[in-house]
Amino acid sequence: MKTLSVNPILVFLCLLVFQPMSQASAMTLNECVELALRNNPEMAKQKVNLETTQADLADRQGQKYGKLNLVSSYTHYNLPHTLAPLTPGAIASNPLAVPTTEDLFVAGINYEVQLFTGFAQTRSVEVAALQRELAAAALTLSKEQLIYNVKSLYVNILSLQEQASAQAAYVRSSQQLYEQISHELTFGRKALVDQLKAAADLQNARARLVQINADIDILSGSLASQLNIEAIPPLQKFDLTVDNPQPLQGDFVDQLKTTERLRAAELTVRKDAKLVQKAAAGLYPQIALNVAYGQNFGPNDSSHADSGNWNNQDLWQGGLSLKWTVFDFGSTQSKIRKARFVEQHSRHQQTQAKLELKRAVKEAVTKINTSVSDYQSAQSERELTQRTAAIEQVRFDKGATSLNDLLYAKARHQLAESRFIAAGYAYEVAGYYLQYLLETGESR
Repeated sequence: MKTLSVNPILVFLCLLVFQPMSQASAMTLNECVELALRNNPEMAKQKVNLETTQADLADRQGQKYGKLNLVSSYTHYNLPHTLAPLTPGAIASNPLAVPTTEDLFVAGINYEVQLFTGFAQTRSVEVAALQRELAAAALTLSKEQLIYNVKSLYVNILSLQEQASAQAAYVRSSQQLYEQISHELTFGRKALVDQLKAAADLQNARARLVQINADIDILSGSLASQLNIEAIPPLQKFDLTVDNPQPLQGDFVDQLKTTERLRAAELTVRKDAKLVQKAAAGLYPQIALNVAYGQNFGPNDSSHADSGNWNNQDLWQGGLSLKWTVFDFGSTQSKIRKARFVEQHSRHQQTQAKLELKRAVKEAVTKINTSVSDYQSAQSERELTQRTAAIEQVRFDKGATSLNDLLYAKARHQLAESRFIAAGYAYEVAGYYLQYLLETGESR
């Protein structure tokens, strides 16, 4: 009889090819973040807003250089008109040679520009530039907010999935215990009350599992919404083992100074200050320049000696105009006061933003330190309750303890297991929140 030899390399390749695809196709945390940055509608809105402010800035800058217009017109008169204004001396020298027409055509070019607007145009350009910077800051903040949302949802889903797995194991254990007690009840070794207690514990465990799965579905829907997809694929798990976590020290004041939140608040104050100056432009005169060049032409009318012949006349002109509003019943002063109130409001908001950010960072540091303590205590509790449950199982099998003690020990261990899982992920989420406040989430 021949023996069959197996090539170990061939076996390895087969296992590699036919390995389950769920893990290979699972979406990683970085992939989720990248997809959200590409697909999220809020990000698209912020990008469009930035482009809009850029276009507005270009518009304001262009207005400083005035407008160049092509102009034309046709006018029919009931009486003959000359092609151009003429002095009496020009007409007297040869009146029959002066072209006249009832159908006057005009074609030319016109340039007009505001030479002085009380610095209103300059302030408009400066305000538009600040609006563009504010839009860029808003885009950065939206990115950080989206990254934090995606990361926290991703990690919370993994946490619940781990808890669901542990709860499912507890349900199976409770089912086995119930079946064991039911079997022993038929032989009279267990009382009916023990079976009822086991059944109640089993139903409670199943209800808890259903609740966890429902929470997973809710968070999965929220994550899919952030990614702008119909449903999320399986999520790639990652190791959350926390090796000797240490509490954080410091208030991160130096890092707060460079955040886009505080920069946006400062930009808003500067913008509103520029708007006060723009409102004050109404107190100054407005000076404009207008230059035009063109041709007037048309056929000589019937009263002219050369009736029907076409003539043309070149014309150009240049002029300055001044407009100074000396009294407008307090309208300009009211606009200035209103702009100053808006500036004061933005300064108060800037102060509030600084205080709120400091408070939020302090809260984030406290959450991290609390999560460190929770993780360490949950780790110890899990180990102790695991040993307790094992001891109670042995005692119950020997008839040395009651079913209540066993169920309590198992339930306590399950709670400790769930708490340990949640504590590890909570520590991760707390770190994400601090990154969000310090605006370092995108670089991580």
